[in-house]
Amino acid sequence: LRTPLNNCLGELEVALAKPREPKEYQQVLESALEELGRLSRMMDSLLFLARADSAQAKAEEMWLDAEKEMSALCRLYEAVAEEQGVVLTTTGSAPVYADQTLLRRALGNLLSNALRYSPRGAAVTLSAREEQGATVFEVADQGPGISTDELPRIFSRFYRPAESRANHPQGLGLGLAIVKSVMDLHKGSVHAESAAGKGTRIILRFPNETKFSN
Repeated sequence: LRTPLNNCLGELEVALAKPREPKEYQQVLESALEELGRLSRMMDSLLFLARADSAQAKAEEMWLDAEKEMSALCRLYEAVAEEQGVVLTTTGSAPVYADQTLLRRALGNLLSNALRYSPRGAAVTLSAREEQGATVFEVADQGPGISTDELPRIFSRFYRPAESRANHPQGLGLGLAIVKSVMDLHKGSVHAESAAGKGTRIILRFPNETKFSN
């Protein structure tokens, strides 16, 4: 929280130190707006994690159609994928017993990460299937991958792999921690499979406690 706040304060103090041209003030305001946006996103993520940690927190679960949920998310992210030259696809179908808002937030975080780190011409795939009493979602990309040493730590709060820190310094390191909190609220699980230079697969497992019925 301190870093974006201090950046914003410093820029504004320098701008006000002496009279400047309107264009200079505009540049400072644009930079301050970017830092405040980062601060706002960080606070939103921290508040979500704090609520998820509360003993009273629970998922409002219902039966959902995984195919429809994936299609809705792809429509939301298709403009970003097109701009970055990445092919975004979905496959599979299954009923899933989950909180719709939390499910979309978790999958949305994974898609956002996958698109951010995928090179032009690569593919990102979101899939769903039923497996041993659970609904399993996978988000697979063809990005730079994560080293074996760093893989066990990626769901820790504020942890960012070296590749992420180097190429995307604006990141917060909270997206995957939120995914883990969502899965904890569903009494499910999340794990990653990756290797440097070979892309990444994130697997979410939602337990289905009762049979699907219309």
